[in-house]
Amino acid sequence: MEKDVMKDIMNDVKKYQKAEKLKKWRDEVEPIPWYFDGLENLCDRIHPGKLFLQVSDVKQLSLDTKLFRFISAKPKKLLAPFRSGQYIGLTVEINNIKTSRPYSLASSPNQLAYYELGIKKKEGGFVSPYLFENLKVGDILESTEPMGNFYHNPIFHGNDLVFIAGGSGITPFVSILRDISERVLPLNVWLFFGCLTEKDILFRDELDEIQERRPNIKIKYILSEPKPEWTGARGFISKEEILNKIGSIKGKFFYIVGNRAMYQFIQAELQALEISRHRIIYEAYGVPDDVTKIMGWPEEIDASKKIHITVDLIRKGKKETAIIEASCVEPLLNSLERARILGYQLDNGCRSGECALCRTKMRSGKIFVPPEVIIRESDQEFGFIHPCVSYPISDVHIDLSLT
Repeated sequence: MEKDVMKDIMNDVKKYQKAEKLKKWRDEVEPIPWYFDGLENLCDRIHPGKLFLQVSDVKQLSLDTKLFRFISAKPKKLLAPFRSGQYIGLTVEINNIKTSRPYSLASSPNQLAYYELGIKKKEGGFVSPYLFENLKVGDILESTEPMGNFYHNPIFHGNDLVFIAGGSGITPFVSILRDISERVLPLNVWLFFGCLTEKDILFRDELDEIQERRPNIKIKYILSEPKPEWTGARGFISKEEILNKIGSIKGKFFYIVGNRAMYQFIQAELQALEISRHRIIYEAYGVPDDVTKIMGWPEEIDASKKIHITVDLIRKGKKETAIIEASCVEPLLNSLERARILGYQLDNGCRSGECALCRTKMRSGKIFVPPEVIIRESDQEFGFIHPCVSYPISDVHIDLSLT
């Protein structure tokens, strides 16, 4: 009996010793530091989803273009880092219509105290005239995080780069050139900047200064409507102008930013130089001013035709169906925003069919999509569309309850 008691006591002692050792081991483990949160802060900084920006400065660049500087509207919410050449989508509310438009960042990615956007007032436009005429210091706007694929990829693009810009298309190139100049990157750059008149050469002083300090950066201005006293190049950015400046196309990678008409012209010139398509990158096209003039538009469709759009959506936790009237020459996303049936904004960024944020299930109907827009095969197979570049040419049924 006494042996059993002693055995029990010894077992209890061993358990106690084991528990003490375990406690000591736990106490000796270095505690998780207060600032560690599994990289959530870092991820949120890089991909915040949405940003709130406050206008801190406005500068007139030309008769129809302004430079807007934005800082974070939330002191504890830093601006997201970006690659030079990317864009953000600004959200505005005009006449009770909430919509957004993408604008390229002109600021350097090497500082994040502010973003800069060069915004040109587009005649007949909806958002840019509003921003140009109304946006002032102190105003706060919502935006997407920096997005887009128009940036230098050293593995695929190499070190010899040809930039071709038309008008306000210079904006992303300003960011890229600032980055190259500030970091003294070993890249050779030839910039062709086409404008109407000398007054339309945006950022000219800065571009000239960069070219003067960095011999690896060469810039040529070409004016299509110059005054008689202009001594520089005249006309368009032709294959002759390009070849004369860069010497040889061998090993060169081409970046193009401009309007649709310029894209068509430059495409023909580069094809004449026998430059492979995989050696060219374009910034997203955006929607056409007149879709009926785009190749492939069905001629039998009356441009004044009104289309009925059946929309499945979730409102107050319940699935509902609504029917709106839309124009066949307006993107579906624009019609949805104008109808204001959602109560919220359908996520979107590029308004060009590239980012796929607005991808939506189409149950039935026919749409027209400009030929340059690339839709993933999986989306085509399972019936998903990009409303930002989809034009209804018959009655359409879309399902927003899945978004």
